[in-house]
Amino acid sequence: MSPEKRKLAKNDYFAFYVGRPLSYVLTIPFLYTNITPNMVSLISIFPVIIGFIIMSITTSKLAMLLGWLCFFLWNLLDGVDGNIARYKKQFSPMGSVWDAMSGYIAMILSFFAWGVGAAHNTGLFSSLVNIPSETYIILGALSGIFTIFPRFIMHKAINTIGEKEEISGLKKKDSYGIIKIIALNLISIAGFVQVLMLVAIIFNILDLFTIGYFLLNLIIMLGSLKEILGEK
Repeated sequence: MSPEKRKLAKNDYFAFYVGRPLSYVLTIPFLYTNITPNMVSLISIFPVIIGFIIMSITTSKLAMLLGWLCFFLWNLLDGVDGNIARYKKQFSPMGSVWDAMSGYIAMILSFFAWGVGAAHNTGLFSSLVNIPSETYIILGALSGIFTIFPRFIMHKAINTIGEKEEISGLKKKDSYGIIKIIALNLISIAGFVQVLMLVAIIFNILDLFTIGYFLLNLIIMLGSLKEILGEK
């Protein structure tokens, strides 16, 4: 990675210090093929879809762990495309577009899938407060929307009025303060979200996980929109 990109990426601790080194190992077989970085970005979408299907139809903890592995595989493949591009010098103008498309799909389907999983595997919290299981599907779907909606508004703002100081501050992860770093690590789909999701499956607290991330993603979305749309 270039020093600039490394500086931007290293604040996402799990993705940078765990996911990225593992992606180097997964990259090695691809280097002996003619598979391009854009093809890897496309391939990475399939584990997300498979993981979503598994989480949508199963009540087995073992199967849900398999679904989690699918999302984690996407996490690793998300780094493989860039590794190949840098190693083979295979850069293309559409490379970042393919990569972003894969990431957006993962953001939406991950939280949606986990909401469906919570509906099928309600834990102690749900039994105590008597929340209808269908509620978790709605919360999971909205949670996924909350993660991606500010990005659409940010890109529209940049295309319309240019990159204001507020927008620039959201994009430059290397200049984040402690609060933004904590928020980044908690909501990054390639970051600690995956660790907490694994914990939620193991301890059967998908209901709490879904409610917690619904609230967290809502708060962060509102804060991001305030920065993007705020006028000085």
